[in-house]
Amino acid sequence: MLLQQIILTGGQIICSKIVTVDIMLPAEEFFFLKGIVYSPTGEPLPNAAVEVKLVDHVDSVAEKSLGVTFTENDGSYGISLAKINGKQYKLIAYSQ
Repeated sequence: MLLQQIILTGGQIICSKIVTVDIMLPAEEFFFLKGIVYSPTGEPLPNAAVEVKLVDHVDSVAEKSLGVTFTENDGSYGISLAKINGKQYKLIAYSQ
């Protein structure tokens, strides 16, 4: 099983607004993506919304919202996703 951990700092996100990370997905049909959403000051954000979008760059840049998950009290979230060849996932975190 291939496990990867990627940490994006608040400074990276605030300065860039958008951060792109390329990862190698496991060979299985589905995978579980989990993470923690932090405030710019480093505090875990409970009840933050994390929207997951499927992005298709083949024909045109088309995005389809797959749904929203919310963070727990410790800022953590998790979602099961299907591995779809030729597609990318985009995650957007929203909080007050």
